[in-house]
Amino acid sequence: MGSKTLPSKGARKTAARQSHRSVEPPTGLRWLKPCHAAFLMGASRETVYRLCAAGKLPSLKYPGLGIRIDRERLENLLDSSAAPRG
Repeated sequence: MGSKTLPSKGARKTAARQSHRSVEPPTGLRWLKPCHAAFLMGASRETVYRLCAAGKLPSLKYPGLGIRIDRERLENLLDSSAAPRG
């Protein structure tokens, strides 16, 4: 019988990180997971969590579901930050 080789610790960590990357949100979804918000922001999930914790990104914490970000408020925030300042 052939022996199976297990992936290295580094490969397992890389795979775990990739599974939590930002993901394009489904259309019509109002409450976004941090990975969906990260995709729309062009940022990492960790950045989304940091902004939520600092109160800079409006979010709600649902027991058993985690943090959710209102898509409309996020898009408004992104639009206002992209506006030219003068």
